[in-house]
Amino acid sequence: MKLQVRRKSGSIFTAEDTLEVAFDTDGIVMVSGGVFHKIELVSGQDVTHGGGGQADEYLHYKSADRDADDDGIIDYSQVEIPVVQQSEGVSVIRVVCSYMVKAEVDAYLASRDAYQLRAVAANMTPEHPFGPDGSFTELFEDVAPSYKEIKSGEITLEWTTDTFV
Repeated sequence: MKLQVRRKSGSIFTAEDTLEVAFDTDGIVMVSGGVFHKIELVSGQDVTHGGGGQADEYLHYKSADRDADDDGIIDYSQVEIPVVQQSEGVSVIRVVCSYMVKAEVDAYLASRDAYQLRAVAANMTPEHPFGPDGSFTELFEDVAPSYKEIKSGEITLEWTTDTFV
């Protein structure tokens, strides 16, 4: 997997820039609605993203053009993130992506559902947590998948004013 970022628009004379973020997942499918981005400030001036989100606040970015349909599939391979420097100067940042892998979530849900079916078959109830005859001794111990993080390389943003010469 690889997360890369580059400036798509903006200049050293404005506080606003647009970053293009490319997320190469090597064909691994992410959970729709389960990919979030934030900005990591390495050094310099504070930066917000997504219209006012703090740098360390995760936001959900998707392409309005590609992902506006009702099929539920969101393509996270390329998104745009608007960033704004809060004061003049230089900011060195990284983009951080938090994600869940669909296959891991599906495997967990299948394991949980199979456990619940076995529990129902054993007549397990809150009053009889091991079944009426005490024969259901299984515990559900699978750990739900957790979010993973990947970081881009560093990108430098600069906001300055020109002087008359």
